[in-house]
Amino acid sequence: MSNSSSLRKWTRKCTKSLLSAPNFVVFSYLDFLDSVFCVIYKYLDEFFEGKASPCYCTRKKNKSENWSNGKSCDANEEIGISETLHGRQKKLQELITLLEYVENLLNKRKGVEAVYSSRNQKNAAVHRLGHRWSDCGCDSCISWTKSDDPKLHVVVKQASNSQAITPEESKGNPNPTQNVIFIHGILSSSSFWTKTLFPKLSESKKSHEYSMFGVDLLGYGKSPKPRDSLYTLKDHVEWIEKSVITQFQVNSFHLVAHSMGCIIALALAAKHCKSVKSITLVSPPYFPSKDGVEFTAINCLTPKKLWPPEAFLSSVMTWYEHLGRCVCLIMCRNHRTWERLIKRLTGVRDLNFMFLDMTKHTHHSGWHTTHNVLYRGVKQMDRNLETLMKSKKKVHVIMGTKDKSVPPDSGNQMKKKFPDVQVNNIPNAGHRSVLFRREEDFAQDLLKIWENAS
Repeated sequence: MSNSSSLRKWTRKCTKSLLSAPNFVVFSYLDFLDSVFCVIYKYLDEFFEGKASPCYCTRKKNKSENWSNGKSCDANEEIGISETLHGRQKKLQELITLLEYVENLLNKRKGVEAVYSSRNQKNAAVHRLGHRWSDCGCDSCISWTKSDDPKLHVVVKQASNSQAITPEESKGNPNPTQNVIFIHGILSSSSFWTKTLFPKLSESKKSHEYSMFGVDLLGYGKSPKPRDSLYTLKDHVEWIEKSVITQFQVNSFHLVAHSMGCIIALALAAKHCKSVKSITLVSPPYFPSKDGVEFTAINCLTPKKLWPPEAFLSSVMTWYEHLGRCVCLIMCRNHRTWERLIKRLTGVRDLNFMFLDMTKHTHHSGWHTTHNVLYRGVKQMDRNLETLMKSKKKVHVIMGTKDKSVPPDSGNQMKKKFPDVQVNNIPNAGHRSVLFRREEDFAQDLLKIWENAS
C-alpha cells in the first residue's frame, strides 16, 4: 500500500515536471514578445495620438507617477492601485533596461512628437476623452462621451410587470417597493441578470414588492469607459452611488453580486451599512487578508497555464499588458465585424449575451479593473466583512461545489472566519451554472433571503 502511494506521488511529480518545461519555454517567449509590443505600441501611440501611453513594464516609481499625475507610490497605495500591476516581473531583466532606453529615447524626440501632435490634434483630443486608437469607436461604444454628466447604464425593472422605467419616472414615485441592486462580474454586463434572473423574479407572486436595478459596471457593457480612470474599487463604488443610489433616490436596498462583483458589493455595503438590508454573494473570490494576498489571488485565479485554452487566454490577458492589448485590438475593436461573421456562419440572428459581453470593454478598463478590483480588492474583503458583521447585516454566500474559476471552498473559508455568514453550497454547480439552468430555484432562494431580511 505504501509502495503504491509512493508510486502515485512519483508519477504526479514527474508529470508536473514534464508540463512545467513547455510552460517555462512558452511564457519566457511571451515575456520577450510582450516587451517587443511595448516598444511597438509606444511608437504607434505617439504616431496616432501625439503621446505614448504609460504602461507598467518599467520601474515602479516611474509608472506610478505617470498614471497618477506625479503622485508617490504611497499615494498610489491609498487610491487603490494593485501591487500586481508592478509585480509581474519578466524573466529577462535585460528587457526592462531596453524598455527604459526606448522610453528615454521617445522623451527626447520632442520635435517629432510636436509634428505628430499637430497632425493629429483633433483625433488626439477625441482619444484622450474617451478611447485610444486601438479601441472601438462605434456609436454604441462612445455614446457616453456625448453627455456632459455620464452615468452607468442601468436596467431598471418593476418586477410586477417587467416594464422598464426611466430615472424621471422613478423620482415621481420614490421607493415604492424594496430595491435590489444587481452587480455582475468580470467580462460581463447587466445582461447576466436581466436575461436570466429578472424574468423568473417577475413571475413570482411577490414581484410587486421589489424594484430591480441591473448595473453595467464602469468600463463594461454600455457604461462609460473613461480613459483617465484607474478603475479602482473606489471608482466603481462611487459610480454606482452616482448612477443608482443618488439618481434613483434609493434609500435602502438589497445587494446581489456575482464573482468579482462581490468585492464591489461588499465595499458598497460597508459604506452604506445603514441602508443595506442584505448582501448575497454568488461565487465570490475570497482569500483571507494577509501579506501578499494580491499575488496569492493572481496566482490562484489566473496562473500561467497552457491548458485548457481559456486558462491560457486568461493568463495572457492578466500577465501581459501589451499582448492583452493585441487581443483587445483584434476582438474588441472589431466586435461588430465578429458579430456579423458569426451570425452569417451560424445563421443565428440573436447572439448569446455572454459572447457579446466579452467584447464590450476596452483594454484599459479590463486591465485595470482586473488588477485594481479583483486582485487588490480581495485584500479589503475581510475589513468590509468585519464592518458588516458589527452592524449585524446578513451576508449570504452561494457557491458551486465544482467552481473552476474561484476556489470552491471560498464560502466555507469566509464562514470559518466570520461564523455569521450563511453559506449555501450547490452540488455539481460551476462558476456560472450556479445560476444558469437553475434560475427558478435561484429566484426562490433570493426571495426568501429578502423576506427574512425585511
